[in-house]
Amino acid sequence: MNYYIVVFKNTYDAMAAEKKLKQLNANFRIMPTPTSITMSCGICVRVDNKEEIDLIMNNDILEYKNIYFRDEQSYTLIEK
Repeated sequence: MNYYIVVFKNTYDAMAAEKKLKQLNANFRIMPTPTSITMSCGICVRVDNKEEIDLIMNNDILEYKNIYFRDEQSYTLIEK
Protein backbone atom coordinates (compact mmCIF):
# COMPACT_ATOMS: atom_id res chain seq x y z
CA MET A 1 0.00 0.00 0.00
CA ASN A 2 1.24 3.49 -0.85
CA TYR A 3 1.07 6.30 1.69
CA TYR A 4 2.79 9.50 2.86
CA ILE A 5 4.84 10.09 5.99
CA VAL A 6 5.25 13.51 7.57
CA VAL A 7 8.30 13.70 9.84
CA PHE A 8 9.08 16.36 12.42
CA LYS A 9 12.10 17.98 14.06
CA ASN A 10 10.90 17.07 17.54
CA THR A 11 8.08 15.49 19.49
CA TYR A 12 6.55 18.88 20.31
CA ASP A 13 5.99 19.61 16.61
CA ALA A 14 4.58 16.11 16.08
CA MET A 15 2.08 16.51 18.93
CA ALA A 16 1.08 19.98 17.69
CA ALA A 17 0.50 18.46 14.24
CA GLU A 18 -1.68 15.73 15.71
CA LYS A 19 -3.80 18.34 17.50
CA LYS A 20 -4.15 20.50 14.37
CA LEU A 21 -5.03 17.54 12.12
CA LYS A 22 -7.70 16.39 14.60
CA GLN A 23 -9.22 19.89 14.52
CA LEU A 24 -9.36 19.65 10.72
CA ASN A 25 -10.95 16.18 10.90
CA ALA A 26 -8.11 14.86 8.76
CA ASN A 27 -7.70 11.14 8.16
CA PHE A 28 -4.25 10.32 9.56
CA ARG A 29 -2.40 7.99 11.87
CA ILE A 30 0.44 8.52 14.35
CA MET A 31 3.19 5.92 13.96
CA PRO A 32 6.86 5.38 14.84
CA THR A 33 9.22 7.12 12.45
CA PRO A 34 11.18 4.60 10.38
CA THR A 35 14.84 4.92 11.33
CA SER A 36 15.81 4.64 7.67
CA ILE A 37 14.24 8.09 7.16
CA THR A 38 15.40 10.08 10.17
CA MET A 39 16.25 9.77 13.82
CA SER A 40 15.30 13.34 14.81
CA CYS A 41 11.81 12.51 16.13
CA GLY A 42 10.46 9.11 17.09
CA ILE A 43 6.91 9.69 15.87
CA CYS A 44 5.50 10.72 12.52
CA VAL A 45 2.15 11.17 10.82
CA ARG A 46 0.96 8.71 8.19
CA VAL A 47 -1.48 10.03 5.59
CA ASP A 48 -3.01 7.71 3.00
CA ASN A 49 -4.86 10.34 1.01
CA LYS A 50 -3.13 12.49 -1.66
CA GLU A 51 -5.61 15.34 -1.19
CA GLU A 52 -4.85 15.57 2.51
CA ILE A 53 -1.10 15.60 1.97
CA ASP A 54 -1.60 18.38 -0.61
CA LEU A 55 -3.56 20.33 2.01
CA ILE A 56 -0.66 19.99 4.46
CA MET A 57 1.97 20.96 1.90
CA ASN A 58 0.15 23.84 0.22
CA ASN A 59 -1.45 25.60 3.18
CA ASP A 60 1.45 25.77 5.63
CA ILE A 61 -0.69 24.35 8.44
CA LEU A 62 2.01 22.22 10.10
CA GLU A 63 5.61 22.67 11.18
CA TYR A 64 7.23 19.61 9.64
CA LYS A 65 10.73 18.56 8.66
CA ASN A 66 10.09 16.44 5.55
CA ILE A 67 7.37 14.53 3.73
CA TYR A 68 8.03 11.16 2.15
CA PHE A 69 6.06 8.96 -0.21
CA ARG A 70 6.14 5.27 0.68
CA ASP A 71 5.61 2.69 -2.03
CA GLU A 72 6.10 -1.06 -1.82
CA GLN A 73 9.88 -0.75 -2.01
CA SER A 74 11.16 2.52 -0.59
CA TYR A 75 10.65 6.01 0.82
CA THR A 76 10.97 8.95 -1.56
CA LEU A 77 11.45 12.51 -0.31
CA ILE A 78 8.78 14.72 -1.87
CA GLU A 79 8.87 17.86 0.30
CA LYS A 80 11.57 19.45 2.37
